[in-house]
Amino acid sequence: TPTSSPRTSSISSSPLPIGVQIAATVRMSPPDNAMVKRFGALCCRRNAVSHQAVWLPHELPEHQFLEDLEPLGWIHSQPNELPQLSPQDVSTHAHIMERHSSWDPEKAVMVTCSFTPGSVSLSAYKLTTSGYEWGKQNQDSGSNPHGYLPTHYERVQLLLSDRFNGFFMTPDVGSWNLHFVREKYSEMIKYGLVL
Repeated sequence: TPTSSPRTSSISSSPLPIGVQIAATVRMSPPDNAMVKRFGALCCRRNAVSHQAVWLPHELPEHQFLEDLEPLGWIHSQPNELPQLSPQDVSTHAHIMERHSSWDPEKAVMVTCSFTPGSVSLSAYKLTTSGYEWGKQNQDSGSNPHGYLPTHYERVQLLLSDRFNGFFMTPDVGSWNLHFVREKYSEMIKYGLVL
């Protein structure tokens, strides 16, 4: 929706400041090899973000195009590559898995996309049992919450291909990223998807 001032651009088309994170859920294609999971769809979620965190609604996006695709996890960008998975990511991932039984703890991954000088780094992780339990209970959103350990996650191998045989979806109403209008964000927000 355009703003009333002619000097500002519309919120939905404004580029995000460099370093502001974005997030999407990932669905995988039906497997032809049980050991390999392929990204089949990236679904941008309505979210609120900062330079250090992503807040996602409780509901997962649904659409008829996703019915045959298994949930694989979620991906988010971050302004710097971190030496470990952040405690906020452990908690977010644990809460998503707790709310959605369709996410298999052995398969559900969290992928970070870091913008490093001159390149992009991708890292994938899955939670350990202790990480899942800690993440469900953690209420501290600080950078060094009590009880956080590097044993709460494991790195997962990530193979890159020059072919992407999937699709990208965004929310069907308004802006998917509520960085500029944080007051419109709610964990209970509901929305549909468009291709």
